Amino acid sequence: MSDFLFSTARRPEGELRRALERYVGHVSASVEERHGSWGSLAVARGPADPLETLVDDGGSISVLIGDPVIRIAPEPPGLSRLGGRRRALHALLRGGPGAPWAERIDSGFAALSIDTARGGGMIVTDVGGFVPVFASRHAGGEGGWIAGTHLDAVARATGRSAHIDPVSAADLLANLTCTWPHTLYTGVEQLAPATALPFDADGAPGEPRAYWRPVETNPFASVRDAAAAVREALVEQVGAICRDVPEVALLLSGGEDARAVLGAVPEGVRVRAFVYADWENREVRVARAAARAYGATLTFGARTPDHYVDGLEPVGRMIGTHNNFMDVHGWGFHERLGLRGFPVVLGGLSSDSFLKAEHEPDRPARDAFDLPPASIIRPELLQQVVARRLAFRRWLAEFRPATATEWEKLWPFTQRKHSANLHGNRRMFASQEPYHANALVTLAAAIPAEWKHHRRLFHAAMKPLFRRSWAVPHSRWRFPYFGVAANLPLTAGLRITRGVRALVTGQVRARQQPWPKWRIVARSQAGTAKLHQYAGSPLRGVFTDPSPEAIIASIRGEWHPLRQLILVQLSYLARVGAEE
Repeated sequence: MSDFLFSTARRPEGELRRALERYVGHVSASVEERHGSWGSLAVARGPADPLETLVDDGGSISVLIGDPVIRIAPEPPGLSRLGGRRRALHALLRGGPGAPWAERIDSGFAALSIDTARGGGMIVTDVGGFVPVFASRHAGGEGGWIAGTHLDAVARATGRSAHIDPVSAADLLANLTCTWPHTLYTGVEQLAPATALPFDADGAPGEPRAYWRPVETNPFASVRDAAAAVREALVEQVGAICRDVPEVALLLSGGEDARAVLGAVPEGVRVRAFVYADWENREVRVARAAARAYGATLTFGARTPDHYVDGLEPVGRMIGTHNNFMDVHGWGFHERLGLRGFPVVLGGLSSDSFLKAEHEPDRPARDAFDLPPASIIRPELLQQVVARRLAFRRWLAEFRPATATEWEKLWPFTQRKHSANLHGNRRMFASQEPYHANALVTLAAAIPAEWKHHRRLFHAAMKPLFRRSWAVPHSRWRFPYFGVAANLPLTAGLRITRGVRALVTGQVRARQQPWPKWRIVARSQAGTAKLHQYAGSPLRGVFTDPSPEAIIASIRGEWHPLRQLILVQLSYLARVGAEE
Protein backbone atom coordinates (compact mmCIF):
# COMPACT_ATOMS: atom_id res chain seq x y z
CA MET A 1 0.00 0.00 0.00
CA SER A 2 1.26 3.42 -0.95
CA ASP A 3 2.03 6.64 0.94
CA PHE A 4 1.56 10.29 0.10
CA LEU A 5 3.24 13.51 1.24
CA PHE A 6 1.50 16.77 0.33
CA SER A 7 2.33 20.44 0.83
CA THR A 8 -0.07 23.31 0.20
CA ALA A 9 2.96 25.48 -0.68
CA ARG A 10 5.16 24.55 -3.61
CA ARG A 11 8.36 22.87 -2.43
CA PRO A 12 11.69 22.51 -4.27
CA GLU A 13 11.87 19.79 -6.88
CA GLY A 14 12.64 16.41 -5.32
CA GLU A 15 12.26 17.48 -1.67
CA LEU A 16 9.06 15.55 -0.91
CA ARG A 17 10.12 12.60 -3.05
CA ARG A 18 13.39 12.26 -1.15
CA ALA A 19 11.56 12.48 2.20
CA LEU A 20 9.35 9.54 1.24
CA GLU A 21 12.21 7.56 -0.29
CA ARG A 22 14.20 7.87 2.93
CA TYR A 23 11.56 5.81 4.74
CA VAL A 24 9.62 3.72 2.19
CA GLY A 25 11.85 3.70 -0.87
CA HIS A 26 12.93 0.11 -0.17
CA VAL A 27 9.30 -1.13 -0.33
CA SER A 28 8.14 1.11 -3.20
CA ALA A 29 7.95 0.37 -6.92
CA SER A 30 7.96 4.10 -7.71
CA VAL A 31 7.80 7.53 -6.09
CA GLU A 32 6.06 10.11 -8.26
CA GLU A 33 6.16 13.87 -7.66
CA ARG A 34 3.82 16.61 -8.91
CA HIS A 35 4.00 20.40 -8.57
CA GLY A 36 1.72 23.31 -9.37
CA SER A 37 0.34 26.58 -8.09
CA TRP A 38 -1.69 24.43 -5.66
CA GLY A 39 1.46 23.06 -3.96
CA SER A 40 3.58 19.90 -4.21
CA LEU A 41 2.77 16.21 -3.92
CA ALA A 42 4.79 13.00 -3.73
CA VAL A 43 3.18 9.55 -3.95
CA ALA A 44 4.99 6.27 -3.27
CA ARG A 45 3.39 3.20 -4.85
CA GLY A 46 4.20 -0.33 -3.73
CA PRO A 47 4.59 -3.34 -6.07
CA ALA A 48 1.12 -4.66 -5.16
CA ASP A 49 -0.67 -1.29 -5.22
CA PRO A 50 -3.35 -0.33 -7.75
CA LEU A 51 -1.99 1.48 -10.81
CA GLU A 52 -4.43 4.35 -10.28
CA THR A 53 -3.23 5.35 -6.83
CA LEU A 54 -3.11 8.88 -8.29
CA VAL A 55 -5.79 10.15 -10.71
CA ASP A 56 -5.37 13.48 -12.53
CA ASP A 57 -8.22 14.67 -14.76
CA GLY A 58 -6.68 18.03 -15.59
CA GLY A 59 -8.75 20.02 -13.08
CA SER A 60 -8.22 17.95 -9.96
CA ILE A 61 -5.93 15.32 -8.52
CA SER A 62 -7.00 12.59 -6.14
CA VAL A 63 -4.81 10.14 -4.27
CA LEU A 64 -6.18 6.96 -2.70
CA ILE A 65 -3.97 5.14 -0.23
CA GLY A 66 -5.13 1.55 0.13
CA ASP A 67 -7.48 -0.55 -1.96
CA PRO A 68 -10.78 -0.24 -0.07
CA VAL A 69 -14.14 -1.64 -1.06
CA ILE A 70 -16.04 0.99 -3.04
CA ARG A 71 -19.82 1.07 -2.78
CA ILE A 72 -20.88 3.44 -5.57
CA ALA A 73 -23.63 2.42 -8.02
CA PRO A 74 -24.05 1.14 -10.64
CA GLU A 75 -21.18 -1.30 -9.97
CA PRO A 76 -21.58 -3.80 -7.12
CA PRO A 77 -19.29 -3.39 -4.10
CA GLY A 78 -15.71 -4.35 -4.92
CA LEU A 79 -12.10 -3.30 -4.63
CA SER A 80 -11.20 0.15 -5.89
CA ARG A 81 -8.68 -1.23 -8.39
CA LEU A 82 -11.33 -3.09 -10.40
CA GLY A 83 -13.72 -1.71 -13.00
CA GLY A 84 -14.65 1.97 -12.85
CA ARG A 85 -14.76 2.21 -9.07
CA ARG A 86 -11.62 4.30 -8.67
CA ARG A 87 -12.87 6.90 -11.16
CA ALA A 88 -16.25 6.95 -9.44
CA LEU A 89 -14.51 7.70 -6.15
CA HIS A 90 -12.48 10.45 -7.83
CA ALA A 91 -15.72 12.12 -8.89
CA LEU A 92 -17.14 11.75 -5.37
CA LEU A 93 -14.05 13.35 -3.84
CA ARG A 94 -14.46 16.36 -6.11
CA GLY A 95 -17.87 16.98 -4.57
CA GLY A 96 -16.59 18.16 -1.19
CA PRO A 97 -16.76 16.93 2.41
CA GLY A 98 -20.51 16.32 2.63
CA ALA A 99 -20.63 12.91 0.94
CA PRO A 100 -21.84 9.85 2.91
CA TRP A 101 -18.28 8.50 3.20
CA ALA A 102 -19.08 5.60 5.56
CA GLU A 103 -21.56 4.24 3.00
CA ARG A 104 -19.32 4.68 -0.06
CA ILE A 105 -15.73 3.79 0.87
CA ASP A 106 -15.11 0.87 3.18
CA SER A 107 -12.22 -0.19 5.42
CA GLY A 108 -8.64 1.10 5.59
CA PHE A 109 -7.82 4.07 3.37
CA ALA A 110 -6.70 7.67 3.25
CA ALA A 111 -7.89 9.92 0.45
CA LEU A 112 -6.56 13.27 -0.74
CA SER A 113 -8.32 15.55 -3.23
CA ILE A 114 -6.68 18.67 -4.70
CA ASP A 115 -8.38 21.34 -6.82
CA THR A 116 -5.48 22.04 -9.18
CA ALA A 117 -7.32 24.91 -10.89
CA ARG A 118 -8.27 26.99 -7.84
CA GLY A 119 -6.22 25.45 -5.04
CA GLY A 120 -7.51 23.91 -1.86
CA GLY A 121 -8.91 20.46 -1.40
CA MET A 122 -9.76 17.83 1.21
CA ILE A 123 -8.40 14.86 3.14
CA VAL A 124 -10.72 12.00 4.15
CA THR A 125 -9.71 9.47 6.83
CA ASP A 126 -11.25 6.04 7.39
CA VAL A 127 -13.55 5.09 10.28
CA GLY A 128 -10.83 3.55 12.45
CA GLY A 129 -7.73 5.49 11.52
CA PHE A 130 -6.44 2.22 10.05
CA VAL A 131 -4.38 4.33 7.63
CA PRO A 132 -3.38 7.29 9.82
CA VAL A 133 -2.72 10.74 8.38
CA PHE A 134 -0.35 13.20 10.07
CA ALA A 135 -0.07 16.94 9.54
CA SER A 136 1.90 20.00 10.59
CA ARG A 137 3.06 23.42 9.50
CA HIS A 138 6.70 23.91 8.62
CA ALA A 139 8.80 24.63 11.70
CA GLY A 140 10.43 27.62 10.01
CA GLY A 141 7.13 29.33 9.23
CA GLU A 142 7.44 28.82 5.47
CA GLY A 143 6.41 25.81 3.44
CA GLY A 144 2.68 25.83 4.09
CA TRP A 145 0.66 23.03 5.65
CA ILE A 146 2.02 19.53 5.09
CA ALA A 147 0.14 16.24 5.48
CA GLY A 148 1.03 12.64 4.79
CA THR A 149 0.57 9.01 5.73
CA HIS A 150 4.11 8.43 7.04
CA LEU A 151 4.77 10.27 10.31
CA ASP A 152 8.53 10.57 9.99
CA ALA A 153 8.34 11.76 6.38
CA VAL A 154 5.95 14.52 7.50
CA ALA A 155 8.33 15.46 10.32
CA ARG A 156 11.25 15.64 7.91
CA ALA A 157 9.31 17.67 5.32
CA THR A 158 8.29 20.19 8.01
CA GLY A 159 11.77 20.50 9.49
CA ARG A 160 10.70 18.84 12.75
CA SER A 161 12.77 15.65 12.75
CA ALA A 162 14.93 16.98 15.56
CA HIS A 163 11.97 18.37 17.54
CA ILE A 164 11.45 15.34 19.79
CA ASP A 165 8.56 15.72 22.24
CA PRO A 166 9.92 14.21 25.50
CA VAL A 167 6.39 13.52 26.82
CA SER A 168 5.50 11.55 23.69
CA ALA A 169 8.81 9.69 23.89
CA ALA A 170 8.07 8.75 27.51
CA ASP A 171 4.54 7.71 26.48
CA LEU A 172 5.82 5.42 23.72
CA LEU A 173 8.45 3.87 25.98
CA ALA A 174 5.95 3.24 28.79
CA ASN A 175 2.84 2.24 26.81
CA LEU A 176 4.10 1.25 23.33
CA THR A 177 1.64 3.79 21.86
CA CYS A 178 1.41 7.57 21.75
CA THR A 179 -1.73 9.29 23.03
CA TRP A 180 -3.84 10.63 20.17
CA PRO A 181 -3.41 13.15 18.57
CA HIS A 182 0.21 13.55 19.72
CA THR A 183 3.25 12.07 17.99
CA LEU A 184 6.94 11.78 18.77
CA TYR A 185 7.50 15.15 17.07
CA THR A 186 6.42 18.45 18.60
CA GLY A 187 3.92 20.17 16.34
CA VAL A 188 3.05 17.09 14.25
CA GLU A 189 -0.36 15.59 15.04
CA GLN A 190 -2.49 12.72 13.77
CA LEU A 191 -5.73 13.77 12.08
CA ALA A 192 -8.98 12.46 13.51
CA PRO A 193 -10.38 9.23 12.05
CA ALA A 194 -13.73 9.19 10.24
CA THR A 195 -13.30 12.82 9.25
CA ALA A 196 -13.36 14.91 6.07
CA LEU A 197 -10.96 17.85 6.49
CA PRO A 198 -11.11 20.62 3.88
CA PHE A 199 -8.25 23.07 3.34
CA ASP A 200 -8.27 26.32 1.37
CA ALA A 201 -5.99 27.66 -1.36
CA ASP A 202 -3.80 29.37 1.23
CA GLY A 203 -3.20 26.09 3.00
CA ALA A 204 -5.41 26.81 5.99
CA PRO A 205 -7.30 23.71 7.26
CA GLY A 206 -11.03 24.25 7.57
CA GLU A 207 -13.54 22.86 10.02
CA PRO A 208 -13.21 19.06 10.34
CA ARG A 209 -16.39 17.22 9.43
CA ALA A 210 -16.83 14.01 11.44
CA TYR A 211 -18.90 11.55 9.41
CA TRP A 212 -18.89 8.70 11.97
CA ARG A 213 -18.24 8.12 15.67
CA PRO A 214 -18.21 4.86 17.71
CA VAL A 215 -21.35 5.57 19.70
CA GLU A 216 -22.83 3.26 22.36
CA THR A 217 -26.25 2.64 20.85
CA ASN A 218 -27.30 -1.03 20.79
CA PRO A 219 -30.11 -1.66 18.28
CA PHE A 220 -30.41 -5.40 19.01
CA ALA A 221 -32.83 -7.20 21.31
CA SER A 222 -30.60 -10.26 21.77
CA VAL A 223 -27.14 -11.71 21.24
CA ARG A 224 -28.62 -13.93 18.54
CA ASP A 225 -29.81 -10.94 16.53
CA ALA A 226 -26.48 -9.16 16.96
CA ALA A 227 -24.55 -12.29 15.94
CA ALA A 228 -26.61 -12.65 12.76
CA ALA A 229 -25.76 -9.06 11.82
CA VAL A 230 -22.05 -9.64 12.53
CA ARG A 231 -21.97 -12.79 10.38
CA GLU A 232 -23.83 -11.09 7.54
CA ALA A 233 -21.43 -8.13 7.62
CA LEU A 234 -18.34 -10.36 7.56
CA VAL A 235 -19.60 -12.58 4.74
CA GLU A 236 -20.64 -9.54 2.69
CA GLN A 237 -17.28 -7.81 3.19
CA VAL A 238 -15.24 -10.90 2.28
CA GLY A 239 -17.44 -11.40 -0.75
CA ALA A 240 -16.92 -7.80 -1.87
CA ILE A 241 -13.14 -8.10 -1.41
CA CYS A 242 -13.03 -11.33 -3.42
CA ARG A 243 -15.36 -10.15 -6.22
CA ASP A 244 -13.72 -10.78 -9.61
CA VAL A 245 -10.54 -12.05 -7.92
CA PRO A 246 -9.85 -15.72 -8.84
CA GLU A 247 -7.22 -16.41 -6.14
CA VAL A 248 -6.41 -14.85 -2.77
CA ALA A 249 -3.86 -15.36 -0.03
CA LEU A 250 -4.82 -15.70 3.63
CA LEU A 251 -2.69 -15.20 6.74
CA LEU A 252 -3.89 -18.18 8.73
CA SER A 253 -3.04 -19.26 12.26
CA GLY A 254 -4.00 -22.00 14.63
CA GLY A 255 -6.74 -19.78 16.03
CA GLU A 256 -10.28 -19.01 14.96
CA ASP A 257 -10.40 -15.42 13.67
CA ALA A 258 -8.74 -15.99 10.30
CA ARG A 259 -10.49 -19.38 10.08
CA ALA A 260 -13.83 -17.58 10.14
CA VAL A 261 -12.62 -15.38 7.28
CA LEU A 262 -11.60 -18.53 5.39
CA GLY A 263 -15.10 -19.91 5.93
CA ALA A 264 -16.56 -16.71 4.45
CA VAL A 265 -14.58 -16.84 1.19
CA PRO A 266 -17.03 -17.38 -1.70
CA GLU A 267 -17.14 -20.72 -3.50
CA GLY A 268 -14.92 -20.79 -6.57
CA VAL A 269 -12.21 -18.50 -5.14
CA ARG A 270 -8.92 -20.36 -4.65
CA VAL A 271 -7.22 -19.74 -1.30
CA ARG A 272 -3.53 -20.10 -0.53
CA ALA A 273 -2.96 -19.84 3.20
CA PHE A 274 0.29 -18.83 4.92
CA VAL A 275 1.50 -19.21 8.50
CA TYR A 276 4.71 -18.07 10.23
CA ALA A 277 6.36 -19.73 13.23
CA ASP A 278 9.75 -20.67 14.66
CA TRP A 279 9.25 -24.33 13.76
CA GLU A 280 6.49 -26.72 12.63
CA ASN A 281 4.74 -26.62 15.98
CA ARG A 282 1.12 -27.05 16.99
CA GLU A 283 0.21 -23.64 15.55
CA VAL A 284 1.37 -24.77 12.11
CA ARG A 285 -0.21 -28.23 12.36
CA VAL A 286 -3.61 -26.81 13.32
CA ALA A 287 -3.45 -24.18 10.58
CA ARG A 288 -2.63 -26.89 8.05
CA ALA A 289 -5.59 -29.01 9.18
CA ALA A 290 -7.92 -26.01 9.03
CA ALA A 291 -6.74 -25.08 5.54
CA ARG A 292 -7.25 -28.66 4.36
CA ALA A 293 -10.81 -28.69 5.73
CA TYR A 294 -11.71 -25.77 3.46
CA GLY A 295 -9.81 -27.01 0.41
CA ALA A 296 -7.02 -24.43 0.76
CA THR A 297 -3.29 -25.01 0.52
CA LEU A 298 -0.93 -23.92 3.30
CA THR A 299 2.63 -22.61 3.10
CA PHE A 300 4.76 -22.47 6.24
CA GLY A 301 7.33 -19.70 6.71
CA ALA A 302 10.02 -20.57 9.26
CA ARG A 303 11.57 -17.66 11.15
CA THR A 304 15.30 -17.48 11.79
CA PRO A 305 16.42 -16.86 15.40
CA ASP A 306 17.22 -13.21 14.62
CA HIS A 307 14.21 -12.63 12.35
CA TYR A 308 12.88 -9.63 14.28
CA VAL A 309 16.17 -7.99 15.22
CA ASP A 310 17.41 -8.28 11.63
CA GLY A 311 14.32 -6.33 10.57
CA LEU A 312 14.89 -3.40 12.94
CA GLU A 313 16.26 -0.92 10.42
CA PRO A 314 14.18 -1.72 7.29
CA VAL A 315 10.94 -2.29 9.22
CA GLY A 316 11.53 0.69 11.49
CA ARG A 317 11.94 2.98 8.48
CA MET A 318 8.89 1.48 6.78
CA ILE A 319 6.42 2.01 9.65
CA GLY A 320 8.05 5.00 11.41
CA THR A 321 8.09 5.94 15.08
CA HIS A 322 4.40 5.68 15.93
CA ASN A 323 4.25 1.93 16.72
CA ASN A 324 6.48 -1.03 17.55
CA PHE A 325 8.41 -2.63 14.66
CA MET A 326 8.26 -6.03 16.43
CA ASP A 327 4.64 -6.48 15.31
CA VAL A 328 5.52 -6.62 11.62
CA HIS A 329 5.80 -10.40 11.65
CA GLY A 330 5.78 -10.87 7.88
CA TRP A 331 8.91 -8.87 7.03
CA GLY A 332 10.99 -10.91 4.57
CA PHE A 333 8.19 -13.41 4.02
CA HIS A 334 6.46 -10.93 1.71
CA GLU A 335 9.24 -11.64 -0.79
CA ARG A 336 10.38 -15.13 0.21
CA LEU A 337 6.87 -16.65 0.16
CA GLY A 338 5.57 -14.51 -2.71
CA LEU A 339 2.88 -12.69 -0.71
CA ARG A 340 3.35 -9.43 -2.55
CA GLY A 341 2.34 -11.14 -5.80
CA PHE A 342 -1.28 -11.65 -4.70
CA PRO A 343 -4.03 -9.12 -5.53
CA VAL A 344 -5.56 -9.78 -2.08
CA VAL A 345 -3.99 -10.98 1.18
CA LEU A 346 -6.75 -11.58 3.74
CA GLY A 347 -6.15 -11.44 7.50
CA GLY A 348 -8.06 -11.95 10.73
CA LEU A 349 -6.84 -8.92 12.67
CA SER A 350 -8.98 -7.19 15.35
CA SER A 351 -11.64 -9.82 15.90
CA ASP A 352 -10.47 -10.29 19.50
CA SER A 353 -10.55 -6.53 20.07
CA PHE A 354 -13.86 -5.71 18.42
CA LEU A 355 -15.92 -8.87 18.95
CA LYS A 356 -14.52 -10.44 22.16
CA ALA A 357 -13.96 -7.37 24.38
CA GLU A 358 -10.25 -8.18 24.68
CA HIS A 359 -9.45 -4.69 25.99
CA GLU A 360 -12.29 -4.26 28.46
CA PRO A 361 -10.67 -3.55 31.86
CA ASP A 362 -11.67 -5.69 34.84
CA ARG A 363 -12.19 -2.66 37.06
CA PRO A 364 -12.32 0.53 34.99
CA ALA A 365 -11.01 3.59 36.81
CA ARG A 366 -12.34 6.73 35.20
CA ASP A 367 -9.80 9.09 36.77
CA ALA A 368 -6.67 6.95 36.92
CA PHE A 369 -4.23 5.59 34.36
CA ASP A 370 -1.68 3.04 35.54
CA LEU A 371 1.80 3.03 34.06
CA PRO A 372 4.26 0.12 34.08
CA PRO A 373 7.53 0.42 36.04
CA ALA A 374 9.79 3.05 34.47
CA SER A 375 12.02 4.50 37.19
CA ILE A 376 14.66 5.63 34.67
CA ILE A 377 12.14 7.96 32.94
CA ARG A 378 11.84 11.45 34.41
CA PRO A 379 8.80 11.46 36.76
CA GLU A 380 7.50 14.84 35.57
CA LEU A 381 7.27 13.40 32.03
CA LEU A 382 5.30 10.41 33.27
CA GLN A 383 2.91 12.75 35.07
CA GLN A 384 2.27 14.56 31.79
CA VAL A 385 1.77 11.21 30.04
CA VAL A 386 -1.01 10.38 32.53
CA ALA A 387 -2.55 13.83 32.03
CA ARG A 388 -2.65 13.27 28.26
CA ARG A 389 -4.15 9.81 28.63
CA LEU A 390 -6.91 11.08 30.89
CA ALA A 391 -7.66 14.03 28.59
CA PHE A 392 -8.00 11.61 25.68
CA ARG A 393 -10.29 9.39 27.77
CA ARG A 394 -12.53 12.36 28.61
CA TRP A 395 -12.83 13.18 24.91
CA LEU A 396 -13.82 9.59 24.13
CA ALA A 397 -16.32 9.62 26.99
CA GLU A 398 -18.28 12.34 25.19
CA PHE A 399 -19.66 9.64 22.87
CA ARG A 400 -18.67 6.47 24.79
CA PRO A 401 -19.42 7.35 28.44
CA ALA A 402 -19.63 3.75 29.64
CA THR A 403 -16.71 2.21 27.74
CA ALA A 404 -14.13 4.94 27.21
CA THR A 405 -11.59 2.93 29.23
CA GLU A 406 -11.94 0.06 26.74
CA TRP A 407 -12.05 2.08 23.53
CA GLU A 408 -9.05 4.23 24.46
CA LYS A 409 -7.05 1.14 23.43
CA LEU A 410 -9.03 0.61 20.21
CA TRP A 411 -9.77 3.90 18.52
CA PRO A 412 -8.06 5.38 16.65
CA PHE A 413 -6.32 2.18 15.63
CA THR A 414 -2.89 3.69 16.41
CA GLN A 415 -3.84 3.43 20.10
CA ARG A 416 -3.52 -0.35 19.81
CA LYS A 417 0.00 -1.34 20.81
CA HIS A 418 0.13 -4.05 18.13
CA SER A 419 -1.18 -1.89 15.28
CA ALA A 420 2.16 -1.93 13.44
CA ASN A 421 1.11 -5.35 12.15
CA LEU A 422 -1.32 -3.58 9.85
CA HIS A 423 0.94 -0.60 9.08
CA GLY A 424 3.69 -2.99 7.97
CA ASN A 425 1.50 -5.43 6.07
CA ARG A 426 -0.20 -2.71 4.07
CA ARG A 427 3.17 -1.55 2.72
CA MET A 428 4.47 -5.04 1.92
CA PHE A 429 1.50 -6.59 0.12
CA ALA A 430 -2.17 -6.09 -0.78
CA SER A 431 -3.45 -6.47 2.79
CA GLN A 432 -7.20 -6.69 3.43
CA GLU A 433 -8.61 -6.97 6.97
CA PRO A 434 -12.33 -7.88 6.82
CA TYR A 435 -12.92 -7.20 10.54
CA HIS A 436 -12.07 -3.56 9.79
CA ALA A 437 -15.14 -3.19 7.56
CA ASN A 438 -17.24 -0.13 8.37
CA ALA A 439 -20.25 -2.31 9.18
CA LEU A 440 -18.27 -4.52 11.57
CA VAL A 441 -16.60 -1.61 13.36
CA THR A 442 -20.02 0.03 13.75
CA LEU A 443 -21.47 -3.19 15.15
CA ALA A 444 -18.51 -3.59 17.51
CA ALA A 445 -19.10 -0.08 18.82
CA ALA A 446 -22.82 -0.69 19.33
CA ILE A 447 -22.94 -4.19 20.83
CA PRO A 448 -22.46 -4.27 24.63
CA ALA A 449 -19.20 -5.69 25.96
CA GLU A 450 -21.01 -8.13 28.22
CA TRP A 451 -22.45 -9.87 25.13
CA LYS A 452 -18.91 -10.42 23.86
CA HIS A 453 -17.51 -12.15 26.94
CA HIS A 454 -16.35 -15.79 26.68
CA ARG A 455 -16.75 -15.77 22.87
CA ARG A 456 -20.53 -15.54 23.28
CA LEU A 457 -21.13 -13.12 20.40
CA PHE A 458 -18.26 -14.40 18.27
CA HIS A 459 -19.25 -18.06 18.54
CA ALA A 460 -22.91 -17.37 17.76
CA ALA A 461 -21.87 -15.33 14.73
CA MET A 462 -19.19 -17.60 13.31
CA LYS A 463 -20.40 -21.13 14.10
CA PRO A 464 -21.89 -21.66 10.59
CA LEU A 465 -18.55 -20.60 9.09
CA PHE A 466 -16.74 -23.23 11.19
CA ARG A 467 -18.94 -26.12 10.04
CA ARG A 468 -16.42 -27.50 7.53
CA SER A 469 -13.70 -27.54 10.19
CA TRP A 470 -15.84 -28.71 13.12
CA ALA A 471 -13.34 -31.47 14.02
CA VAL A 472 -10.26 -29.21 13.85
CA PRO A 473 -9.34 -27.80 17.27
CA HIS A 474 -7.94 -24.40 18.13
CA SER A 475 -4.20 -24.35 18.84
CA ARG A 476 -5.29 -23.56 22.39
CA TRP A 477 -7.63 -25.77 24.43
CA ARG A 478 -10.95 -25.72 22.61
CA PHE A 479 -12.81 -26.40 19.36
CA PRO A 480 -13.98 -23.19 17.61
CA TYR A 481 -17.15 -24.84 16.28
CA PHE A 482 -18.46 -25.60 19.78
CA GLY A 483 -19.57 -23.31 22.60
CA VAL A 484 -18.46 -23.16 26.22
CA ALA A 485 -20.54 -26.10 27.52
CA ALA A 486 -19.64 -28.52 24.74
CA ASN A 487 -15.98 -27.59 25.00
CA LEU A 488 -15.71 -28.64 28.65
CA PRO A 489 -15.38 -32.41 27.99
CA LEU A 490 -13.68 -31.83 24.63
CA THR A 491 -10.98 -29.71 26.25
CA ALA A 492 -10.15 -32.50 28.72
CA GLY A 493 -9.69 -34.97 25.87
CA LEU A 494 -7.64 -32.48 23.89
CA ARG A 495 -5.27 -31.89 26.81
CA ILE A 496 -4.73 -35.63 27.24
CA THR A 497 -4.12 -36.21 23.52
CA ARG A 498 -1.67 -33.34 23.22
CA GLY A 499 0.08 -34.31 26.43
CA VAL A 500 0.67 -37.85 25.15
CA ARG A 501 1.97 -36.50 21.84
CA ALA A 502 4.37 -34.17 23.63
CA LEU A 503 5.74 -37.06 25.73
CA VAL A 504 6.16 -39.35 22.73
CA THR A 505 7.90 -36.71 20.61
CA GLY A 506 10.01 -35.23 23.40
CA GLN A 507 8.34 -31.81 23.04
CA VAL A 508 6.98 -31.35 26.56
CA ARG A 509 8.73 -27.99 26.95
CA ALA A 510 8.67 -26.99 23.29
CA ARG A 511 7.10 -23.64 22.46
CA GLN A 512 3.80 -24.13 20.61
CA GLN A 513 2.77 -20.46 20.24
CA PRO A 514 3.00 -18.52 16.97
CA TRP A 515 5.47 -15.95 18.35
CA PRO A 516 8.80 -16.36 20.13
CA LYS A 517 9.45 -15.33 23.72
CA TRP A 518 10.18 -11.62 23.45
CA ARG A 519 12.65 -11.73 26.33
CA ILE A 520 14.77 -14.21 24.40
CA VAL A 521 14.64 -11.95 21.34
CA ALA A 522 15.53 -8.82 23.32
CA ARG A 523 18.37 -10.49 25.22
CA SER A 524 19.81 -12.39 22.29
CA GLN A 525 23.30 -11.51 21.15
CA ALA A 526 21.86 -9.58 18.19
CA GLY A 527 19.27 -7.79 20.36
CA THR A 528 21.88 -6.84 22.96
CA ALA A 529 24.18 -5.50 20.25
CA LYS A 530 21.40 -3.24 18.91
CA LEU A 531 20.62 -2.00 22.41
CA HIS A 532 24.23 -1.01 23.03
CA GLN A 533 24.46 0.53 19.54
CA TYR A 534 21.43 2.80 19.91
CA ALA A 535 20.70 2.99 23.67
CA GLY A 536 18.98 6.24 24.45
CA SER A 537 20.65 8.58 21.97
CA PRO A 538 19.22 11.05 20.97
CA LEU A 539 16.40 10.38 23.47
CA ARG A 540 18.63 10.72 26.53
CA GLY A 541 16.77 13.80 27.76
CA VAL A 542 13.87 11.52 28.67
CA PHE A 543 15.86 9.70 31.36
CA THR A 544 16.85 10.61 34.91
CA ASP A 545 20.34 9.26 34.20
CA PRO A 546 21.17 9.58 30.51
CA SER A 547 24.25 7.34 30.56
CA PRO A 548 23.86 4.22 28.39
CA GLU A 549 24.95 2.04 31.32
CA ALA A 550 22.16 3.35 33.59
CA ILE A 551 19.54 3.09 30.83
CA ILE A 552 20.50 -0.50 30.01
CA ALA A 553 20.58 -1.51 33.69
CA SER A 554 17.09 -0.10 34.29
CA ILE A 555 15.71 -1.70 31.15
CA ARG A 556 17.06 -5.10 32.06
CA GLY A 557 15.75 -4.78 35.60
CA GLU A 558 12.12 -3.70 35.12
CA TRP A 559 11.08 -3.21 31.48
CA HIS A 560 9.03 -5.56 29.36
CA PRO A 561 11.26 -6.67 26.46
CA LEU A 562 9.00 -5.02 23.87
CA ARG A 563 9.64 -1.67 25.59
CA GLN A 564 13.37 -2.28 25.33
CA LEU A 565 13.01 -2.93 21.61
CA ILE A 566 10.88 0.14 20.92
CA LEU A 567 13.57 2.26 22.63
CA VAL A 568 16.09 0.88 20.15
CA GLN A 569 13.66 1.59 17.28
CA LEU A 570 12.97 5.20 18.34
CA SER A 571 16.65 5.90 18.89
CA TYR A 572 17.54 4.50 15.48
CA LEU A 573 14.81 6.49 13.69
CA ALA A 574 15.75 9.70 15.51
CA ARG A 575 19.22 9.26 14.03
CA VAL A 576 17.78 8.60 10.57
CA GLY A 577 15.72 11.80 10.83
CA ALA A 578 18.77 13.84 11.83
CA GLU A 579 20.86 12.67 8.87
CA GLU A 580 21.31 15.04 5.97
